[in-house]
Amino acid sequence: MTEDVVREILNITSEDITKLKKIIAEDEEITNEKEKNEVAVTSLEILEAHIWRARCRALKLNEEGTTVFGLFVRIRGVMDPPLPEGYYGNSFVNPSVALTVKELSESPLSRVVRLIADTKRAALDKRYVLGKLSEIERINLKEMALFKDNKGGWMTLTDWRQVGYQYDGLVNIIPLVPMRMTYFCILLPASQADPGMSGGARLLVTLPRGAMAMFKEEIKNAF
Repeated sequence: MTEDVVREILNITSEDITKLKKIIAEDEEITNEKEKNEVAVTSLEILEAHIWRARCRALKLNEEGTTVFGLFVRIRGVMDPPLPEGYYGNSFVNPSVALTVKELSESPLSRVVRLIADTKRAALDKRYVLGKLSEIERINLKEMALFKDNKGGWMTLTDWRQVGYQYDGLVNIIPLVPMRMTYFCILLPASQADPGMSGGARLLVTLPRGAMAMFKEEIKNAF
């Protein structure tokens, strides 16, 4: 994206998260998905699905184009042989979920959540991890081609809500992210300066100026 972009940090309250969970439960009751899926989904997966879909709608992407959600899945617990004691570097793989823009926009939120959750769980399979490690130095041209011609079609989100907890938490966090990284969203812990945000989160998002208002509307529509 080369157009004028803006950045905002939006509040998501604990009540908002509870409402999203209720929507997912109701969706699954209607579609009978609950009977097919015994593994519970997480709040993070629900937020990821909601944010991805809201961003896609706000950008008004080509309906027939592909949108890709890139994930970060920690693999420290499945490494074989295990990582050496004292290793503190990152240990993760980057699976992704791809849908057409129309599919993402029109699907029940519960389906998007399940796709994200299933992709994460599949990424913890040792064979998947070995395959990813073997290609780690190669550029994934096939994946890049999925969204090369679809402006804004790639998105990723990282969760910083636990950052600083070893120091009894931080009062406020504002990451320094280049404005050109419009595909990169960050979930931040709620500011400790605002007691009313306890149990909630903040979302750092960068979008074209014209899409930001619609994104905020899409985010709040579910609440």
